[in-house]
Amino acid sequence: GCGKKESPKDEKPSAAVEKKEKEEPGVVTLSQEKQKASGIEVQKVVHESISAPISATAVIELNADRVSKISPRTAGRIVKLIASLGDRVKAGQALAYFDSPELGQIWAEYLKAKGRVELTRKNLHREETLFEKKISPEKDVLKARQELSEAEADLNLSKERFRLLGIDITPFEAERKNGDHPLLPLSSAISGVIIEKAVSQGEVVGPEKTLFTVADLSTLWVVIDIYEKDIPRLKTGMTVKVSVTAFPDKDFRGKISYIGDVVDEKTRTVKARVTVDNSGGLLKPGMFATVSIISDKTEKVIVVPTSAVQREGENTIVFVARDESTFEKRVVTIGPEVSGYHQVLSGLKEGEQIVTKGAFILKSEAMKGLMKED
Repeated sequence: GCGKKESPKDEKPSAAVEKKEKEEPGVVTLSQEKQKASGIEVQKVVHESISAPISATAVIELNADRVSKISPRTAGRIVKLIASLGDRVKAGQALAYFDSPELGQIWAEYLKAKGRVELTRKNLHREETLFEKKISPEKDVLKARQELSEAEADLNLSKERFRLLGIDITPFEAERKNGDHPLLPLSSAISGVIIEKAVSQGEVVGPEKTLFTVADLSTLWVVIDIYEKDIPRLKTGMTVKVSVTAFPDKDFRGKISYIGDVVDEKTRTVKARVTVDNSGGLLKPGMFATVSIISDKTEKVIVVPTSAVQREGENTIVFVARDESTFEKRVVTIGPEVSGYHQVLSGLKEGEQIVTKGAFILKSEAMKGLMKED
């Protein structure tokens, strides 16, 4: 009789322990049959040699090699504006015309020099004719040649002054009307878009002021901040994948063309530059970007297949096998995906067994357990 009364008491603690184990948060128990039916597979965690990409932040900037700042080469007044902000212009296209007192003076000196050349050339021809007829002495011919040579030197000097102003004298002279000099055009050295305009009609300007800025936006620079620890893994020519918030589903690719030689003392980063194609016009200077640099150097790290990784709110989780039927939910920190695998930065140790297939089933079972507790 005593034994019968004590038997239920002996069974109660073991049942309580079993119940406690079942109610342990984040732990799922599945029989071998259910695991097989659910397609659950387990794999040991090992270190693998992978080429982990380098992730960094960046800013999109103008390609400084394809920017033209346009200023007058002498002081003058803007008499005609043609181009506006945002206009697409071609190389050599006039953006504005201006007049200058210096331009008028150079033009007058040029006409004077040109007239003198014509006069001395005629005089030389006359003296050569007289000398051939033995009417005048040879010294008069030599003197006429000297005068022509001096006149041509003065004319070349006037042409050089025009060249320094950026003027082609041939069409310049052809446009002359009623003896007045034509207006001086301000043109772009490259084809592109006017991104800055700092001049108005009638304004008096000088060489110190930039009137227009024209940029070729078909290529842009992505300037990356590379942390000091990642510098040894970089070299020019490496492929870079660029992502921006405005186009989350689109990747832009380029290659590293420059790596800085100085580390910033405050951020402990070095600047690297990537040239990307922007013929579609989607990228804008000033945009923030994230980049993934594909390194060709390998390192030994813990990796797991993407099928093992699940999201739970803000956490990333995997399921670790305690034994043949018990699985523990584990929060891990992972790196970017590379060829179907994630690098595990924290949360796992080599030798542990993780679920590589069927992790979603275990996540669902864990969620059921939480709902029952609630």
